This record gives sequence, structure tokens and C-alpha cells, in this order.
Amino acid sequence: MDIGEALDKLDDQIAKLSPKKQEILSSWISVWADYLKFESSFDPERLMEYRRGDIIHAHLGVNVGNEEGGARYAVVVDKNNPKTSKVITVIPLSTLDEKKGRDDLRSTDVYLGKTIPGSDLEAYALTHCIRSISKIRIIRPKNVSQGVYRLSDEQMYAIDAKMKELFF
Repeated sequence: MDIGEALDKLDDQIAKLSPKKQEILSSWISVWADYLKFESSFDPERLMEYRRGDIIHAHLGVNVGNEEGGARYAVVVDKNNPKTSKVITVIPLSTLDEKKGRDDLRSTDVYLGKTIPGSDLEAYALTHCIRSISKIRIIRPKNVSQGVYRLSDEQMYAIDAKMKELFF
């Protein structure tokens, strides 16, 4: 399939989407184009060194099905991620709204309390959605002067226990 055929196929599918999904997709295409432009000059050593438990804000892209996507907070789970690494492994975070309480969480989620920077909402880790992402996707913090938020050891132990239960 050549690029023209692929774009025609994409255009046909976009026309069938809801206006909200069309907006999300067009926004992502714009962000993705910026990432592609930046990719050749990206130097991960210009970023801060991320540690296990750090909370980052990253753009996870457009989701397929029930994947987590968009710009959202995530917790770094790498035990050792050198500055030279161009990827980092994270678990997306989500928040409880007024319609959803702690008891409504799935068995795969880990309740974290009020941990999202600048928010009074209670958060939880989506441990079943663990993934590695390019550090290009990190919105914030890019350096320590932007403020580094970190989960407590107890919160990370709870995430570790859930990951062991789910994956090992």
C-alpha cells in the first residue's frame, strides 16, 4: 500500500468518528508530527535523571480500544533508568471523580490518594497498563527546576505487589 492509499483509508475512517474523536486524532497527529521532527535531534541526556517513583506528565498518544492515551500523569517504574536511555517504563495514573469512589476501583488498580501535582483529586495507578515510552513524550518535568513529585515507598510497594500479582 502506498502513502496515498493509506491516507485515503485514514481519511475514510476519520470521517466516521465522532467530532470529539476527530479533534483528539487531529491534535495527536499535530503532536506526533512535532515528535517526528524533534526525533533526530533528541538527546535524552539533556533531561533530568528519572528515578523509580517519580511522577511525570507525558503524552501517551491516541489510544486504541481501552488503552490509556492522551496527556496524563504516570509513575516511573524503572529500577535504574540511565540518562542515556531514550525510553522509560511507566504506569499511567488516573483520578477518582465525584461519581467514582475508592471502592469502585478494579482489582488491577492501586489506590494512591492525593498524589497528582496541583490536584486535590484522589489518584490510582493503572498497573495493568504498564508500558515503555520514548522520553520524547515527557511533557514535564524535563529538569529538576520544574519540580519533581515522587510516590512514597509505601505507595511503590503497593504497586510492586500488584504487579507481582498480575504479571509474575
